[in-house]
Amino acid sequence: MRAAPFLAAFGLLAASLAGVAEARTTLLHNAKIYTVNSAQPWASALVIDEDGSIVAIGSDEDVAEYVDDETEQIDLDGRLVLPGFQDTHAHVLDASSEAQAGCELSPEGDVPQWLHALKTCAADAEDEWLLGSGFGLHALLEAKQSPRALLDGIISERPVAIMEETSHAYWLNSKALELAGIDTKTPNPVGGIILRDEQGEATGVLLDNAGDLALDKALPPSKALQDVYYQAVLAGQDELAKNGITSVADARVFWRRGHLEAWQKAADKDQLKARTVLDLWAYPQLDDDEQLAALKGMYDPGNDDSLLRVTQIKFYVDGIIHNTTARLQKPYGQSLPGVGSKGLYYFSPERLERYVRELSKSGFDMHIHAIGDQAVSDALDAIDATRGQGRHRITHVELVDNADVPRFKQLNAIADFQPSPYFTPSFLKDNVPMIGERAYQMLPMRQLYESGVRVTLSSDWDVNPLSPLGIMQNALSLGERSLPNLAAAVKAYTLDAAYTLRQEQSTGSLEVGKQADLLVLDKNIFDLPTKQIGKAKVLWTLLGGEEVYRNPAF
Repeated sequence: MRAAPFLAAFGLLAASLAGVAEARTTLLHNAKIYTVNSAQPWASALVIDEDGSIVAIGSDEDVAEYVDDETEQIDLDGRLVLPGFQDTHAHVLDASSEAQAGCELSPEGDVPQWLHALKTCAADAEDEWLLGSGFGLHALLEAKQSPRALLDGIISERPVAIMEETSHAYWLNSKALELAGIDTKTPNPVGGIILRDEQGEATGVLLDNAGDLALDKALPPSKALQDVYYQAVLAGQDELAKNGITSVADARVFWRRGHLEAWQKAADKDQLKARTVLDLWAYPQLDDDEQLAALKGMYDPGNDDSLLRVTQIKFYVDGIIHNTTARLQKPYGQSLPGVGSKGLYYFSPERLERYVRELSKSGFDMHIHAIGDQAVSDALDAIDATRGQGRHRITHVELVDNADVPRFKQLNAIADFQPSPYFTPSFLKDNVPMIGERAYQMLPMRQLYESGVRVTLSSDWDVNPLSPLGIMQNALSLGERSLPNLAAAVKAYTLDAAYTLRQEQSTGSLEVGKQADLLVLDKNIFDLPTKQIGKAKVLWTLLGGEEVYRNPAF
C-alpha cells in the first residue's frame, strides 16, 4: 500500500482519530512498530478489537483478515510505535501536589537568592506554614551561618519548612522547630538526624526521616488537604499520558496522610489514565506489630478490570550519599556533623527482614530504596529470607559490593535505576571527599545488566524529570555505566517494568492477546543520535486501545 503524501495523510489522520472510540475494530498501519517481542521485533500494522486487545500484528497482509468495512483505519505515515512506557518509580501524587508547593526554589541558586524568594513567597502565602522545596544542602551548609538564623532573619513569626532538592533534608526556622517539638533534648528519630551546633542547639537542618517531625505538624489530615491530594492524582494523570506512560507505580504512598483515599477516589470515578500500582510507605517510627497488621489489611490486588492495585511496599533502608546518610560498608571520608561514620538506617537489617518476610507472605512485592553498598547487601539478605516469594526490586542501587552482584540474579532481585544527568564525571568527582575512589564505582547499571540481572529504568519524578525518553537517553550516555543499546533501554521501560508490576502477560510488549497500551512518537528514536533521543515527542498515547493523550499538533 502506497503512503499518502504527508500533508494529506496528516489531515486524514486527524479526521480518523475522532472515530476511534466508535469503531468496532481499529487498524494502525503504515507504521514502524517496535514490539519488544523477540519473536517478532518489528511490524507495520496492528489491529485492536473493541475490548482494547491486540488481535493481529505484522504486515498489511498478516492483519488483512481482521479488517473489514467497519474497521477504523489510521495511517500513521511511517511513525514509530512503541509499547506504553511503564514507570516503576514515580511520585505521582507528591510531584503533582500543591500541599508542599508554597515556594519553589532553584537548586542552582545560592542562599541570598533563596532568602529573597522565600521572603517574596511569605508576602503572598496565606497558610500558617510556609512550605516549599528546591534548595541545595551543601550550598546552605557552606554559607557558614546558622540555617535557622538565616530564615529567622526574614520570617520569624510563622513556621517555615523547605524541602531540599532530593527530599532527603529540610530547612526550618525557629518557629517550625518549636512546633515540631525539637529542642536540645529531642533525640534523633529512627532514620533521621537533627543537625546541631556545638551548644547542642538545632541548626535548622533535618536530615532524612527527621523531616517528618515537621511535616506531620505542617500537614495534619483535613478535608481540605484530602481534596488537594485528590486533585494532585488527577493532575498527575495528564502528565503520565503526555509522556507516553501507560503504567506506573506511585513509589511512596503516605497512607497516614490520606494518599490512599485520594487514589481510590480517582479510581472509583474512572479517572485514571494509567494502570497504577501503589507502594504503601513503611514508616520507620511506627510500632512493628501495629504497622504490619495495618499494611496487610490494605493489600488489594484488584481484578482483571482494575486500573488500581495496592500490592507493593516502599522501604527506605538508608539515605543518600551526599547527605552522608547512605549506609556504607566502610566509613565515609568525611560525614556531616551528627551522622554516623557509615551512614544510617531507616530499617535495621533485622526489622527489614521481618517486614519483607511477613509482607511477602501476604502477597506484597517490595520496593526497597538502598543506595549504599551495605544497604544493598541488607536488602538482598531480606529478599533471600522470602525464599523466592514475590518480585522484589531494589531501587537506586548506587553502590554495590562486587560480592553482591551475582546475588541479584540468584535471588531474582530487580535492579531499578534512575540514571539522571547528575551521574557525570564531575558529579562523581564531587563525591570523592566523602567516599573516596568508591565514587567512580557508582551506578553499576551496565555491570548488573551484563550479569543477567533484570534491569528497569524509572524517573523518581519529581526528583528527576518524568520523560522516559530523557531517562533512556541518560541511560545510554554514561560511558561504561551505560546500557548497551536502545533496545535494552526500551525493554527496561516496558516489558521488564511490566514484569516488576506483575502484568507482563497483558502489557509491556505489542503482541496478540495483550492490551493495546501504546504510544506514537514524532521521530524514530532508533534512527537518532543518542543525544537527540530525549528531544523526541509523544504524539499519541493509547491505554487499552482508548486515547488518553493526543498532542495538539497531531
